Amino acid sequence: MKVYNKLVVDIETGEHLEEDSYEYEGPVAQCTWMAVAAFAALASVVVSAGGAIYSAEQQRKAADYNAYKEDEAAKYANQSAANAEISAKNKAEYDEKIHRESVRRILSQQRALYGDSGLSMEGSPLLVMEDSMKQGELDALAIRHGGNINVARVSSSGNLLRMQGQNAQTAGYINAGSTLLAGAGKAAGAYGEY
Repeated sequence: MKVYNKLVVDIETGEHLEEDSYEYEGPVAQCTWMAVAAFAALASVVVSAGGAIYSAEQQRKAADYNAYKEDEAAKYANQSAANAEISAKNKAEYDEKIHRESVRRILSQQRALYGDSGLSMEGSPLLVMEDSMKQGELDALAIRHGGNINVARVSSSGNLLRMQGQNAQTAGYINAGSTLLAGAGKAAGAYGEY
């Protein structure tokens, strides 16, 4: 019969990592039910401690995975916010440019109509064109201002998304740490009881 002084087993593979044993060939008659009960209790302790350690390792792996996913969510939120800011700024610049081109076309048409009708560019025709230029510039500035407001709104929204992403990342790390500590506590408790 083999008697073990020490046996270390890999829980996942069942492989014996370390073994200290000897062959016993003496009488077994002195083996009492108390000895069997003590051995069973010892085996139960070893299995329980191993299970606690395995459970803690699985919890650590799950926490690491969750932290990884939270990191990815934070990166996506940051990229989305940056893209929205750039898009809002580009749209405002485009809208202003299109409006200015439209005003230039209107002024060119006015000049052409005045020239075709024989009017000289003085007096009322000049005042009308000057007013059209001023109004066009005011409209272009209003478009720019509206775009700047929209960029600020998107930027603020982006900052909020970035903060949410950072908070999600921090929460993931806290959850991972909490899970690791809880698993380590269970393992230590199971080991300490026996």
